[in-house]
Amino acid sequence: MASLYRRGETFWIAYTVNGKRVLRSLHTANERIARDKKKQLEYELMIGDLQTESRLELPFILEEFCRHLKARSPHKARNNDVSKLRCFFGPICESLQLGRHGGTSTRRCPDKYGRAHVKATLLEEITPEQINQFISARLREDKWAPKTANGLREILHRLFNFAIRHHGFRSRVRRHPNPATAVERVREPAPEIRFLTLVQIDRQLVAVEDRPLIHALVATFVYAGLRREEAFWLTREDVDLEQRIIRVRAKTIEQERWQPKTKRNRAVPISEALLAILKAYQPPCRSTWYFPSPTGKRWDPDNFSQDLRKINKANGLDWGCLDFRHTFGSQLAQKGESLYKIATLMGNSPAICQRHYAALIPEAMHDTVEFPTEALNKGVRPSVDNAATQALVDRLLKELEARQEARPKEPSLRLVAISDDG
Repeated sequence: MASLYRRGETFWIAYTVNGKRVLRSLHTANERIARDKKKQLEYELMIGDLQTESRLELPFILEEFCRHLKARSPHKARNNDVSKLRCFFGPICESLQLGRHGGTSTRRCPDKYGRAHVKATLLEEITPEQINQFISARLREDKWAPKTANGLREILHRLFNFAIRHHGFRSRVRRHPNPATAVERVREPAPEIRFLTLVQIDRQLVAVEDRPLIHALVATFVYAGLRREEAFWLTREDVDLEQRIIRVRAKTIEQERWQPKTKRNRAVPISEALLAILKAYQPPCRSTWYFPSPTGKRWDPDNFSQDLRKINKANGLDWGCLDFRHTFGSQLAQKGESLYKIATLMGNSPAICQRHYAALIPEAMHDTVEFPTEALNKGVRPSVDNAATQALVDRLLKELEARQEARPKEPSLRLVAISDDG
């Protein structure tokens, strides 16, 4: 299967993989070590673990991966991923060119990370050490947030997985088939959540009261917890005021397809406060959208945020759409709703809601941390909301008291004085 031969003092080995002849140096002049390496290589050939090294041109594989993202990811998420790849590799393919439209625009932007790009011609040349050094430099020099650094690690991990599945990528470091797995995640601090109080909600709604469309939009963000794109993709059929339901669902309008961020449809009930505002709001009859832009088309989220920022700045307010969404989750958590219900309504995972809103659960849970024995010793019976459960607790406590009374008492010890006479 394999044969040894010498070139000078060094042993080499010759073998065939997938019909291709391979010659490789064993980097040793010791015949015994060379034979041991030959046995190991023959074993790997036998079990099929030995493959020829891949050679993927970096511009080619990046272009293919960007096309893959375009077919699989929403527009905003794709742009964020492409931006991270451009920071790391530089504009070395058409999809990573600087400009507004992936390189098709004549307008050029300055390359902020021009001197920091990782230089390589093959994907196999990218090592875990290069990734770690790049992330460390960005954290130190450019003050990257830990979340941004972890986002770069994640997109590189996806790039290598794509190359493995679709183009037979073989890492040169055998213990790390995906080099990004050897890069340690940066520990992220606890999130700082900003949300509006009930008084601040009233102030915000009063500030936009003279603009019915923006007033209804802000109320929807606050009382339904929708994301910006979710609100701007709502049609008349998605908002049912009779059943009091807002349906956030995937749709195709004018040959443009959209789906929620989590790729799951959901329904959000309309509260009394939001129902009154939406009934007073009349969407334009000629528009497909429930919340159209001033020109009657689908409102761009960034354009809306700029318009809202101007209005809030004139009224001394600095809240944005993300604050409104956090207000929905935070107010429900403070009311005592379960994190699972909040996650379902907001279209998040329970883990994200746990991270954001668990600290806002009301302090009325003090009774939960009291032990039953402590309450019994103090003569306090634990109170519960359900009457049937309360009756069961009372019966169990009575049985416990009866058992304690029926328990035989231990004989007391008496000291008896014994004289010297016995």
